[in-house]
Amino acid sequence: MTTTIYLLRHGAYHSPKPVVPYRLLGFHLSDEGIKQAQSRAETLKNVPIIAIFTSPMERTLETAKIIAMPHGLTPIIDERLNEVRSPLQGKTKTQIDKLGGWFVYENEWYKKQGGESLSEICSRVYACIDEKMKEYERNTIVFVSHGDNLMLAAEYYKGLSISLATLTDQPYVPMAGGFQIDINDGKATIQSL
Repeated sequence: MTTTIYLLRHGAYHSPKPVVPYRLLGFHLSDEGIKQAQSRAETLKNVPIIAIFTSPMERTLETAKIIAMPHGLTPIIDERLNEVRSPLQGKTKTQIDKLGGWFVYENEWYKKQGGESLSEICSRVYACIDEKMKEYERNTIVFVSHGDNLMLAAEYYKGLSISLATLTDQPYVPMAGGFQIDINDGKATIQSL
């Protein structure tokens, strides 16, 4: 029997300040983000989802609650799905461009400022997903998280090695978009949503 997991990104959010949030609090779904989450919930309403796990950030938790509603589920917060720990947090897009852009995981400045490495992100995200896949084997579960986390996880289940190219050499996962992964006899098939 198949185990199905959905890796979903949160919907668009409202910025109370013109900065990039990462783990800052107070960034809730915008009206557009609510509509995106409702649209995703509509496409999944007849899927036999039995559990939903989410990052603790408001935008992911709100997205997860909307998706969970048709199933009568309460999303379960798992810190391992949290946004990247980044010194870019709270910076404007202009400041980020001056510091080397979005994907600075290998940048010395980023490392010295305590930025989370690709291997650290992968370690926590994979551990969460793998643990829940074993616990909910032969069922359908959902993970609501953040873009970089999901891009890295999708590559992992494709059996590809993880590198900065994972985040830069392909289309980035859209708001409320994601991936469906079906695992049968240890083999994973993955499709973008």
